Amino acid sequence: MTSAIDKLHDASLVAVHYDWQARTCSFSFSGAPHRPGPFTVLFNNVVELLVPASYPWGPSVSVLEFRDDGKGLYEFAMQSGDTITVVAPNNSFKADGFAAA
Repeated sequence: MTSAIDKLHDASLVAVHYDWQARTCSFSFSGAPHRPGPFTVLFNNVVELLVPASYPWGPSVSVLEFRDDGKGLYEFAMQSGDTITVVAPNNSFKADGFAAA
């Protein structure tokens, strides 16, 4: 599946915010090689969120790979060796004042 968030290799993750009541989760990035400047990836109707931070490969804030199984399972494989997992039916991308699904 191709979307605006497929090219996250080396993107720098700043924060993960989960709004329990709204069931939304936002990932804030300071930029990526193909997209300088801050951007946000937002997930709606989140049913599961796993954010390990054990750094098995050492500390890093960069994304190694983003995976989307096409069925609502999203994984951010981090260069630290951790994998952040989100289960949600959809996502959107926001940068510089615009949003794209």
